[in-house]
Amino acid sequence: MKLYRSSSGNGANKSDKIFMIGFIIIFALCFLPFALKKVRPETKNVMRVTDESYDISGPSKPDDIITVAEKPGIEFNYAGNLPDLNDEMLQSEAALVYDTDSNTILYSKNADKALFPASTTKILTACVALRHLSPDYQITVGSELELIQPDSSLAYLKTGNVLTLEDALYALLLPSGNDAAYVIAVNTARCVSKDSTMSDKDAVKYFCNLMNDEAALAGADRTHFCVPDGYHDPFHYTTAEDLLRITIIAREFPLISEIVKAPFHETKIISGESYYWTNGNLLVTGDTGYYLPFATGLKTGFTDEAGYCMVATASQNEKNLIAVTMNSPTLAGRYTDAAKLFYAVLDPAKLTEPAETNTLSEDTIPDEKEPTEN
Repeated sequence: MKLYRSSSGNGANKSDKIFMIGFIIIFALCFLPFALKKVRPETKNVMRVTDESYDISGPSKPDDIITVAEKPGIEFNYAGNLPDLNDEMLQSEAALVYDTDSNTILYSKNADKALFPASTTKILTACVALRHLSPDYQITVGSELELIQPDSSLAYLKTGNVLTLEDALYALLLPSGNDAAYVIAVNTARCVSKDSTMSDKDAVKYFCNLMNDEAALAGADRTHFCVPDGYHDPFHYTTAEDLLRITIIAREFPLISEIVKAPFHETKIISGESYYWTNGNLLVTGDTGYYLPFATGLKTGFTDEAGYCMVATASQNEKNLIAVTMNSPTLAGRYTDAAKLFYAVLDPAKLTEPAETNTLSEDTIPDEKEPTEN
Protein backbone atom coordinates (compact mmCIF):
# COMPACT_ATOMS: atom_id res chain seq x y z
CA MET A 1 0.00 0.00 0.00
CA LYS A 2 1.32 3.45 -0.95
CA LEU A 3 1.39 6.26 1.52
CA TYR A 4 0.60 9.89 0.40
CA ARG A 5 1.88 13.02 2.24
CA SER A 6 -0.55 15.78 2.90
CA SER A 7 0.27 19.10 1.13
CA SER A 8 -1.42 21.23 3.82
CA GLY A 9 1.87 21.72 5.72
CA ASN A 10 3.67 23.19 2.73
CA GLY A 11 0.75 25.52 2.07
CA ALA A 12 0.91 26.85 5.61
CA ASN A 13 4.64 27.46 5.35
CA LYS A 14 4.20 29.39 2.12
CA SER A 15 1.49 31.55 3.65
CA ASP A 16 3.71 32.33 6.64
CA LYS A 17 6.56 33.33 4.36
CA ILE A 18 4.36 35.60 2.26
CA PHE A 19 3.00 37.22 5.44
CA MET A 20 6.51 37.86 6.80
CA ILE A 21 7.76 39.32 3.52
CA GLY A 22 4.76 41.64 3.36
CA PHE A 23 5.26 42.70 6.96
CA ILE A 24 8.94 43.51 6.35
CA ILE A 25 8.09 45.59 3.27
CA ILE A 26 5.44 47.58 5.14
CA PHE A 27 7.80 48.09 8.09
CA ALA A 28 10.54 49.36 5.79
CA LEU A 29 8.23 51.78 4.00
CA CYS A 30 6.97 53.20 7.29
CA PHE A 31 10.18 53.54 9.25
CA LEU A 32 13.01 53.85 6.71
CA PRO A 33 12.54 57.62 6.25
CA PHE A 34 13.01 58.14 9.98
CA ALA A 35 16.14 56.03 10.00
CA LEU A 36 17.61 57.96 7.08
CA LYS A 37 16.77 61.30 8.68
CA LYS A 38 18.89 60.46 11.70
CA VAL A 39 22.04 59.97 9.66
CA ARG A 40 21.78 63.18 7.58
CA PRO A 41 24.37 65.93 8.27
CA GLU A 42 23.34 68.02 11.27
CA THR A 43 22.81 71.49 9.77
CA LYS A 44 19.37 72.37 11.08
CA ASN A 45 20.74 75.13 13.34
CA VAL A 46 22.18 77.15 10.46
CA MET A 47 19.82 80.06 9.87
CA ARG A 48 19.38 81.22 6.29
CA VAL A 49 17.44 83.76 4.30
CA THR A 50 17.41 81.78 1.12
CA ASP A 51 15.63 80.18 -1.77
CA GLU A 52 15.61 76.55 -2.86
CA SER A 53 18.55 77.00 -5.22
CA TYR A 54 20.92 77.77 -2.34
CA ASP A 55 22.43 74.88 -0.43
CA ILE A 56 25.72 74.54 1.45
CA SER A 57 24.68 71.58 3.57
CA GLY A 58 26.37 69.03 1.29
CA PRO A 59 30.04 68.13 0.85
CA SER A 60 30.98 71.70 -0.05
CA LYS A 61 29.98 72.97 3.40
CA PRO A 62 33.05 74.68 4.94
CA ASP A 63 34.43 72.92 7.98
CA ASP A 64 34.46 76.11 10.04
CA ILE A 65 30.92 77.34 9.35
CA ILE A 66 29.32 78.41 12.60
CA THR A 67 25.79 77.62 13.69
CA VAL A 68 23.25 79.41 15.80
CA ALA A 69 23.71 76.79 18.53
CA GLU A 70 27.47 77.41 18.60
CA LYS A 71 27.30 81.21 18.36
CA PRO A 72 23.98 82.68 19.45
CA GLY A 73 23.09 86.18 18.26
CA ILE A 74 24.77 89.06 20.03
CA GLU A 75 22.66 90.74 22.71
CA PHE A 76 23.55 94.04 24.36
CA ASN A 77 23.41 95.75 27.71
CA TYR A 78 21.94 99.26 27.79
CA ALA A 79 23.22 102.05 30.03
CA GLY A 80 20.71 104.70 29.02
CA ASN A 81 21.51 108.08 27.47
CA LEU A 82 24.77 109.88 28.15
CA PRO A 83 24.08 113.00 30.27
CA ASP A 84 25.92 115.42 27.98
CA LEU A 85 24.36 114.18 24.73
CA ASN A 86 20.80 114.37 23.43
CA ASP A 87 19.06 113.49 20.18
CA GLU A 88 18.83 117.12 19.03
CA MET A 89 22.63 117.39 18.99
CA LEU A 90 22.88 114.80 16.20
CA GLN A 91 21.92 115.25 12.56
CA SER A 92 21.70 111.52 11.85
CA GLU A 93 18.31 109.84 11.88
CA ALA A 94 19.71 106.86 13.80
CA ALA A 95 22.84 106.61 15.92
CA LEU A 96 24.46 104.76 18.79
CA VAL A 97 27.74 104.42 20.65
CA TYR A 98 28.86 101.10 22.11
CA ASP A 99 31.50 100.11 24.68
CA THR A 100 33.09 96.88 23.44
CA ASP A 101 34.60 95.97 26.80
CA SER A 102 31.33 95.99 28.75
CA ASN A 103 29.10 94.98 25.78
CA THR A 104 27.02 98.06 26.56
CA ILE A 105 25.20 100.50 24.29
CA LEU A 106 25.85 103.78 26.10
CA TYR A 107 23.54 105.90 23.94
CA SER A 108 21.11 105.23 21.12
CA LYS A 109 18.74 107.11 18.85
CA ASN A 110 16.27 105.19 16.66
CA ALA A 111 18.70 102.27 16.79
CA ASP A 112 16.05 99.72 15.84
CA LYS A 113 14.68 101.63 12.84
CA ALA A 114 15.17 99.96 9.45
CA LEU A 115 17.27 102.16 7.15
CA PHE A 116 19.47 101.78 4.09
CA PRO A 117 23.16 101.07 4.88
CA ALA A 118 24.85 102.16 1.61
CA SER A 119 28.54 101.18 1.54
CA THR A 120 28.69 100.20 5.20
CA THR A 121 27.38 96.97 3.64
CA LYS A 122 30.99 96.25 2.68
CA ILE A 123 31.85 95.45 6.29
CA LEU A 124 29.75 92.32 5.93
CA THR A 125 31.08 91.63 2.43
CA ALA A 126 34.62 91.55 3.87
CA CYS A 127 33.54 89.41 6.81
CA VAL A 128 31.88 86.78 4.61
CA ALA A 129 34.87 86.60 2.25
CA LEU A 130 37.28 85.98 5.13
CA ARG A 131 34.91 83.46 6.68
CA HIS A 132 35.35 81.25 3.61
CA LEU A 133 38.67 82.21 1.98
CA SER A 134 42.23 82.81 3.19
CA PRO A 135 43.78 86.28 2.69
CA ASP A 136 46.24 84.88 0.14
CA TYR A 137 43.50 83.28 -2.00
CA GLN A 138 43.99 84.37 -5.62
CA ILE A 139 41.11 86.25 -7.21
CA THR A 140 40.70 86.91 -10.93
CA VAL A 141 38.72 89.92 -12.15
CA GLY A 142 36.21 88.99 -14.85
CA SER A 143 32.93 89.88 -16.48
CA GLU A 144 31.30 90.58 -13.11
CA LEU A 145 32.51 94.17 -13.60
CA GLU A 146 29.54 94.56 -15.96
CA LEU A 147 27.22 94.32 -12.94
CA ILE A 148 28.51 97.57 -11.43
CA GLN A 149 25.89 100.32 -11.33
CA PRO A 150 26.43 103.83 -12.79
CA ASP A 151 28.31 106.42 -10.72
CA SER A 152 29.67 103.78 -8.36
CA SER A 153 32.77 104.41 -6.29
CA LEU A 154 35.62 102.39 -7.79
CA ALA A 155 39.02 100.89 -7.04
CA TYR A 156 39.57 100.77 -10.84
CA LEU A 157 40.15 97.05 -11.10
CA LYS A 158 40.41 95.76 -14.68
CA THR A 159 39.31 92.55 -16.35
CA GLY A 160 42.18 90.06 -16.17
CA ASN A 161 43.69 91.47 -12.97
CA VAL A 162 44.83 88.75 -10.59
CA LEU A 163 45.20 89.73 -6.94
CA THR A 164 45.02 88.24 -3.47
CA LEU A 165 41.88 88.49 -1.40
CA GLU A 166 43.84 90.72 0.98
CA ASP A 167 44.52 93.28 -1.76
CA ALA A 168 40.91 92.98 -2.92
CA LEU A 169 39.76 93.82 0.62
CA TYR A 170 41.93 96.95 0.63
CA ALA A 171 40.27 97.88 -2.68
CA LEU A 172 36.88 97.25 -1.08
CA LEU A 173 37.31 99.07 2.22
CA LEU A 174 39.62 102.04 1.50
CA PRO A 175 38.31 103.61 -1.75
CA SER A 176 34.98 101.79 -1.26
CA GLY A 177 35.31 100.00 -4.58
CA ASN A 178 32.02 98.61 -5.85
CA ASP A 179 34.08 96.81 -8.47
CA ALA A 180 35.99 95.08 -5.67
CA ALA A 181 32.69 94.12 -4.00
CA TYR A 182 31.46 92.27 -7.08
CA VAL A 183 34.83 90.65 -7.75
CA ILE A 184 34.99 89.37 -4.16
CA ALA A 185 31.35 88.22 -4.20
CA VAL A 186 31.59 86.24 -7.44
CA ASN A 187 34.94 84.59 -6.66
CA THR A 188 33.85 83.66 -3.13
CA ALA A 189 30.55 82.18 -4.30
CA ARG A 190 32.17 80.02 -6.97
CA CYS A 191 34.74 78.72 -4.49
CA VAL A 192 32.26 77.93 -1.72
CA SER A 193 29.76 76.31 -4.10
CA LYS A 194 32.52 74.45 -5.95
CA ASP A 195 30.86 75.59 -9.17
CA SER A 196 33.33 77.52 -11.31
CA THR A 197 30.76 77.79 -14.12
CA MET A 198 28.18 79.66 -12.03
CA SER A 199 26.98 82.79 -13.84
CA ASP A 200 27.91 86.20 -12.46
CA LYS A 201 24.33 86.98 -11.39
CA ASP A 202 23.82 83.59 -9.77
CA ALA A 203 27.15 83.94 -7.96
CA VAL A 204 26.13 87.34 -6.58
CA LYS A 205 22.80 85.88 -5.43
CA TYR A 206 24.64 82.97 -3.78
CA PHE A 207 27.04 85.37 -2.03
CA CYS A 208 24.19 87.53 -0.74
CA ASN A 209 22.67 84.41 0.81
CA LEU A 210 25.99 83.89 2.58
CA MET A 211 25.79 87.50 3.75
CA ASN A 212 22.33 86.99 5.18
CA ASP A 213 23.50 83.80 6.88
CA GLU A 214 26.32 85.71 8.54
CA ALA A 215 24.00 88.52 9.60
CA ALA A 216 21.52 86.03 11.07
CA LEU A 217 24.27 84.33 13.05
CA ALA A 218 25.17 87.71 14.53
CA GLY A 219 21.56 88.17 15.62
CA ALA A 220 20.86 90.84 13.00
CA ASP A 221 17.24 89.83 12.53
CA ARG A 222 16.09 93.15 11.06
CA THR A 223 18.56 92.98 8.20
CA HIS A 224 18.25 91.82 4.60
CA PHE A 225 21.05 92.34 2.08
CA CYS A 226 20.70 91.68 -1.66
CA VAL A 227 23.80 93.39 -3.11
CA PRO A 228 27.45 93.13 -2.01
CA ASP A 229 28.29 96.84 -2.42
CA GLY A 230 25.35 98.66 -0.80
CA TYR A 231 24.09 100.33 -3.98
CA HIS A 232 20.48 101.24 -3.33
CA ASP A 233 17.85 98.52 -3.46
CA PRO A 234 14.53 98.82 -1.59
CA PHE A 235 15.00 95.30 -0.18
CA HIS A 236 18.51 96.04 1.10
CA TYR A 237 18.22 97.38 4.65
CA THR A 238 19.41 97.12 8.23
CA THR A 239 19.29 98.99 11.55
CA ALA A 240 21.96 100.75 13.59
CA GLU A 241 21.84 97.93 16.14
CA ASP A 242 22.15 95.24 13.49
CA LEU A 243 25.00 97.11 11.83
CA LEU A 244 26.70 97.11 15.23
CA ARG A 245 26.22 93.33 15.52
CA ILE A 246 27.75 92.87 12.08
CA THR A 247 30.69 95.11 13.01
CA ILE A 248 31.37 93.12 16.17
CA ILE A 249 31.60 89.94 14.08
CA ALA A 250 33.83 91.64 11.52
CA ARG A 251 36.23 92.76 14.25
CA GLU A 252 36.97 89.10 14.92
CA PHE A 253 39.05 89.22 11.73
CA PRO A 254 42.33 91.06 12.50
CA LEU A 255 42.89 91.82 8.81
CA ILE A 256 39.74 93.94 8.63
CA SER A 257 40.84 96.00 11.64
CA GLU A 258 44.28 96.41 10.08
CA ILE A 259 42.90 97.58 6.74
CA VAL A 260 40.35 100.11 7.95
CA LYS A 261 42.83 102.11 10.04
CA ALA A 262 45.33 102.49 7.18
CA PRO A 263 45.33 105.97 5.55
CA PHE A 264 46.38 104.40 2.24
CA HIS A 265 47.55 101.16 0.61
CA GLU A 266 50.10 100.83 -2.17
CA THR A 267 50.55 97.43 -3.80
CA LYS A 268 51.68 95.55 -6.87
CA ILE A 269 49.17 92.80 -7.52
CA ILE A 270 49.94 89.27 -8.74
CA SER A 271 49.33 90.08 -12.40
CA GLY A 272 51.84 92.95 -12.24
CA GLU A 273 49.68 96.09 -12.06
CA SER A 274 50.35 98.69 -9.36
CA TYR A 275 47.58 100.31 -7.33
CA TYR A 276 47.40 103.08 -4.76
CA TRP A 277 44.21 103.39 -2.73
CA THR A 278 43.45 106.08 -0.12
CA ASN A 279 41.08 105.71 2.81
CA GLY A 280 37.78 107.54 2.30
CA ASN A 281 37.17 107.73 6.05
CA LEU A 282 38.23 111.25 7.05
CA LEU A 283 38.36 110.33 10.75
CA VAL A 284 41.55 108.34 10.14
CA THR A 285 43.28 110.57 7.57
CA GLY A 286 45.28 113.50 8.92
CA ASP A 287 44.74 116.03 6.12
CA THR A 288 41.25 117.29 7.08
CA GLY A 289 39.64 118.92 10.08
CA TYR A 290 37.77 115.72 10.86
CA TYR A 291 40.79 113.65 11.81
CA LEU A 292 40.53 112.07 15.27
CA PRO A 293 43.82 110.73 16.65
CA PHE A 294 42.02 107.99 18.54
CA ALA A 295 39.92 106.81 15.56
CA THR A 296 40.78 103.32 14.28
CA GLY A 297 38.31 102.89 11.38
CA LEU A 298 35.89 101.73 9.99
CA LYS A 299 33.61 102.40 6.95
CA THR A 300 31.54 105.18 5.42
CA GLY A 301 28.61 105.02 3.01
CA PHE A 302 26.31 107.18 0.94
CA THR A 303 23.40 106.96 -1.48
CA ASP A 304 20.64 109.49 -2.04
CA GLU A 305 18.19 107.18 -0.26
CA ALA A 306 20.51 106.17 2.59
CA GLY A 307 21.95 109.58 3.27
CA TYR A 308 25.43 109.76 4.79
CA CYS A 309 26.21 106.74 6.96
CA MET A 310 29.16 105.62 9.03
CA VAL A 311 30.49 102.92 11.30
CA ALA A 312 33.42 104.34 13.27
CA THR A 313 35.74 102.77 15.82
CA ALA A 314 37.94 104.43 18.44
CA SER A 315 40.31 103.49 21.22
CA GLN A 316 41.59 105.76 24.00
CA ASN A 317 42.36 105.48 27.72
CA GLU A 318 41.49 101.77 27.75
CA LYS A 319 38.10 102.57 26.23
CA ASN A 320 37.22 100.80 22.98
CA LEU A 321 34.16 102.21 21.25
CA ILE A 322 32.04 101.67 18.15
CA ALA A 323 29.77 104.43 16.82
CA VAL A 324 27.09 104.00 14.17
CA THR A 325 25.37 106.88 12.38
CA MET A 326 22.74 106.43 9.66
CA ASN A 327 21.01 108.86 7.31
CA SER A 328 22.76 112.11 8.12
CA PRO A 329 21.58 114.80 5.67
CA THR A 330 25.12 116.12 5.19
CA LEU A 331 28.58 114.73 4.68
CA ALA A 332 29.95 116.87 7.49
CA GLY A 333 27.14 115.80 9.80
CA ARG A 334 28.18 112.18 9.53
CA TYR A 335 31.65 112.99 10.88
CA THR A 336 30.55 115.48 13.51
CA ASP A 337 27.95 113.03 14.81
CA ALA A 338 30.57 110.30 15.12
CA ALA A 339 32.90 112.72 16.92
CA LYS A 340 30.14 113.79 19.31
CA LEU A 341 29.33 110.17 20.14
CA PHE A 342 32.98 109.48 20.95
CA TYR A 343 33.54 112.72 22.89
CA ALA A 344 30.37 112.16 24.94
CA VAL A 345 32.18 109.14 26.38
CA LEU A 346 35.85 110.14 26.24
CA ASP A 347 35.80 113.93 26.82
CA PRO A 348 32.34 115.49 27.33
CA ALA A 349 33.83 119.00 27.63
CA LYS A 350 34.52 118.91 23.89
CA LEU A 351 30.79 118.98 23.22
CA THR A 352 30.47 122.54 24.57
CA GLU A 353 33.68 124.10 23.20
CA PRO A 354 33.30 126.82 20.54
CA ALA A 355 33.19 125.37 17.04
CA GLU A 356 36.35 127.18 15.89
CA THR A 357 38.47 125.53 18.60
CA ASN A 358 37.44 121.91 18.31
CA THR A 359 37.09 119.17 15.72
CA LEU A 360 33.29 119.24 15.67
CA SER A 361 32.90 122.16 13.24
CA GLU A 362 31.27 121.56 9.87
CA ASP A 363 33.68 123.34 7.54
CA THR A 364 33.69 122.45 3.89
CA ILE A 365 35.54 119.19 3.38
CA PRO A 366 36.54 117.33 0.23
CA ASP A 367 33.78 115.36 -1.43
CA GLU A 368 34.16 111.61 -1.38
CA LYS A 369 33.28 109.02 -3.96
CA GLU A 370 30.43 106.85 -2.80
CA PRO A 371 27.81 105.01 -4.86
CA THR A 372 25.05 107.36 -5.97
CA GLU A 373 21.96 107.08 -8.08
CA ASN A 374 22.86 110.13 -10.22
